[in-house]
Amino acid sequence: MIDADDRQVQADPATLAALNERVHDLDTPELTAYATSLGVRPPDDRPGWYIVLEYAPDLTERGLFWVGPDDE
Repeated sequence: MIDADDRQVQADPATLAALNERVHDLDTPELTAYATSLGVRPPDDRPGWYIVLEYAPDLTERGLFWVGPDDE
């Protein structure tokens, strides 16, 4: 499991609500593209960043996090 705790997606409440509304309808690259179209930017300029929905051990949703080139 990837530990993305330090890279939670940061955005205004309206943008986060829009992302959470679509998170189950879009695959990872589509969600990432949608987020960037709304102005959300990855932690740095390297290629290979994606937004994923992270789950807790009890399978509850923890939120949206960035995973990137160092996580592969």
